Amino acid sequence: MFRAFQTSRKVVALIIFLGGILYFAAGCSPKKPPTRADLQKWNQTTLLDVYKASANNNPKWDADATEALTQFARLRNAAYDERDLVSSLAGSAADAALQAGCPDPMVNYIGVYLGEASKSKPYADRIELYRSAAQKLADSEYPPIRKFYGAARAAGWLWQRHDKKLWQEVVGLRHQAIDRLGEALADKTLPSVEACSAADDLFDLLRRNEGELTNAFMTLDAALAGNKEQAAARQLVRAKFYLVHAWQARGNGTASEVTEQGWKLFGERLAEAEKAVNQAWSLNPYDENIPTLMISVLEGRQKSREDVEKWFQRAMKLDVENYDACRAKLHYLLPQWYGSREEMLAFGRECVASTNWGGRVPLILLDAHSEFSRTLSADERPAYWREPDVWPDIQTAYETFSRVNPNATKFRYPYASYAFRCGQWEEFSRQIDLIRQNDFKVNSNYFGGAKALAELLEFASTNKPAR
Repeated sequence: MFRAFQTSRKVVALIIFLGGILYFAAGCSPKKPPTRADLQKWNQTTLLDVYKASANNNPKWDADATEALTQFARLRNAAYDERDLVSSLAGSAADAALQAGCPDPMVNYIGVYLGEASKSKPYADRIELYRSAAQKLADSEYPPIRKFYGAARAAGWLWQRHDKKLWQEVVGLRHQAIDRLGEALADKTLPSVEACSAADDLFDLLRRNEGELTNAFMTLDAALAGNKEQAAARQLVRAKFYLVHAWQARGNGTASEVTEQGWKLFGERLAEAEKAVNQAWSLNPYDENIPTLMISVLEGRQKSREDVEKWFQRAMKLDVENYDACRAKLHYLLPQWYGSREEMLAFGRECVASTNWGGRVPLILLDAHSEFSRTLSADERPAYWREPDVWPDIQTAYETFSRVNPNATKFRYPYASYAFRCGQWEEFSRQIDLIRQNDFKVNSNYFGGAKALAELLEFASTNKPAR
């Protein structure tokens, strides 16, 4: 009887133990990251819902304020080539809302950060605008992630000219940014992409100060340690920290200028970054951001093309529209790293020709030309855009993108800009006409303002080739 009771207790204990494992596994199982549409929705919710619930609504500025917040939400996960346009649209709408008297702290921040009215002011005035914007956000009902950016941008702007009289205030703003991001990372609803992007921005802000950088990392790591939903994100943030920390040790000079100690720390920290990415991958092999980051880590580690290709294929298998992974591979193929112009263009043309990849991936071909042009001197760049193989690639990339994304229209802004750069005056004018047809107006700020756009159109009309 006693032996049967003992056996029964063991069985019950085993069932409870196994049940606990299954419960834990279910709570910590890998999850596919949110789609771009999910991120757009999350950003709009944490921006527009706060605005709508506030006392800052007024028919005088509601339309412009809503447009500013909507475009800013788009900017959070906009592709590389459309960020300038989306920034301009958000800034223009914020300027209009503020001009109408909108007191909303987030709309004010967007205007200060992206608006033309702010950019036209003297440096001293912009210091006050950033200082005030950060304070208004800090006192607002917007979530900690928004307050983080307010403090971080203000700290960056105040220290832009390294005015030692502002240093203590800069330090205070940096500490605010670290604390607000720590709060944000404890939020289980914060998408891991947003968490990692914010960590990127913070590490970039502090990259020249090893003490602050390390302190920030420890704060973020502790916040993520208490959030089991972000276990993989914690490892990604660790990898990002060690990647920045590695380059901090190496410096930005040529290889011959790096000290022996610099090379040693560079290697050790990159090894830690690689280990963290591998750990993140073991925790969540469904997140395309993990293999995407690994490409950059392997570049610094001087790993083979075969190693890079393995992680690139993993990234593209998870997301056939993974523009960031393509950008990372393109960087690996730069002449100063492990490739050449020919290899960059071959990869770009592969991105255009592929029937498996979509989204913005075809635009990697124009990125190949743009990134290669940056390796040239300022005097050489204008002539590069007139090389015979450049414009056909630009045109093919955009026309393919248009076919793959039939509802897209905003790409015509950079398309027009590239046409002008390549001396394709008729195409420039045609793209401006198409923008007017699609959007009913042209955001002239993208081209430097109404006067600048008028001058570009006039130049294009007088330089059309004779028929």
